[in-house]
Amino acid sequence: MKKKGSIRKVGALAATALLSVSLFGCGTQANQGSNSASVAQPAWYQEPTADQLKQAQQDTVAGVILSSGPNGEKAFPAEQIKITDQQLAKIKAGHYTAAISMHYSGNDWSQQQIEGLKSEFQKLGITIVAVTDANFKNTQQVADLEAISAKKPNILVSIPVDAKTEKSAYQKLADSGVKIVFMDQPVPGMTAGKDYVSVVSADNFGNGMVAADELAKALDGKGNIAALYYASNFYVTNQRYEGFVTRLKAKYPNIHLVATEGFQDPNQTQSVASALLTKQPNLQGLWVAWDIPTMGAVSAARIAGKNPSDFKIVCEDLGHEAALNMAQNGFVKGLGAQRPYDQGVAEAKEAALALIGGETHPYVAVASLAVDRSNLAQSYQTVYHAAPPADVTNALK
Repeated sequence: MKKKGSIRKVGALAATALLSVSLFGCGTQANQGSNSASVAQPAWYQEPTADQLKQAQQDTVAGVILSSGPNGEKAFPAEQIKITDQQLAKIKAGHYTAAISMHYSGNDWSQQQIEGLKSEFQKLGITIVAVTDANFKNTQQVADLEAISAKKPNILVSIPVDAKTEKSAYQKLADSGVKIVFMDQPVPGMTAGKDYVSVVSADNFGNGMVAADELAKALDGKGNIAALYYASNFYVTNQRYEGFVTRLKAKYPNIHLVATEGFQDPNQTQSVASALLTKQPNLQGLWVAWDIPTMGAVSAARIAGKNPSDFKIVCEDLGHEAALNMAQNGFVKGLGAQRPYDQGVAEAKEAALALIGGETHPYVAVASLAVDRSNLAQSYQTVYHAAPPADVTNALK
């Protein structure tokens, strides 16, 4: 998996790409929306409900939580999680410990999660006793969880490599009284409020809608476009794509989704995008599921002789390479960004509140963030809690 400065939600997505037993190419369903041709849809695709279409008709969706949880739970906004002074004193008096078990920590999304967790745990007086990296190997994560169990932490914050095959390791920790908070996806068969505290994620449905807005803005509200979606049946990326399509259907009748293509390896999307552009040479725009595969599409567009003024790309996640391309007035015109640092803060708060019997929430979401070149520097600061790197700053000048 590519790791060069990309804030990609490389979470369970990349792990699923490597380990999923159900990988799909283009599916058999057809999108019959009024602003789209009959295009192949993935097998997991669900047409928007009437309520979703109604939501998607509102003028502004950035900052509004639109996702629901993996089990249909209503999202609780991360920024509304509060710890009172009295609760903070009680948490600090407990001298609690925490462990973090990552599927992979060699990318910006993971590092920002960890930084948010470390910062908040320090404020709460909670000591971190382990931070592990499974490097996308489920067997390694099982071993990591066993080692963590021996340390007897009060809290575990984790994103599974392969939730199904690792269930017994997580369940053992839950049964011993460890308060578990999951990043993005729970373990199937485990129950919120009983086996784990919360699932904390980005508002991926909202991020998909935000990306649709950015593409519509770049295209002046009209054009033929395509989408490169993540082929595996993974809830988070499913919601991104479905949010994008829903916003198009509800808001942009003159933008026509004429082609879709699934990819399985996010580092091999150049060839997928090249084939798509060969079949559809007159496209004006493209949506891509996140920033790493987006850069493969950017390369394909260059090779195809496309011009950034005539061919516009949007994606999800504010990775460094996507940010730099945007700053350079390249093909990337906008995106819906996650906030992994803030996600880590929310995870720490939920876990701490669970320890003292405070109010917790089965599903917590961090609001989407609309990013284009005009607010790129500010958005980078919001996402990374740091100034943009010099190459991005210089390109913006």
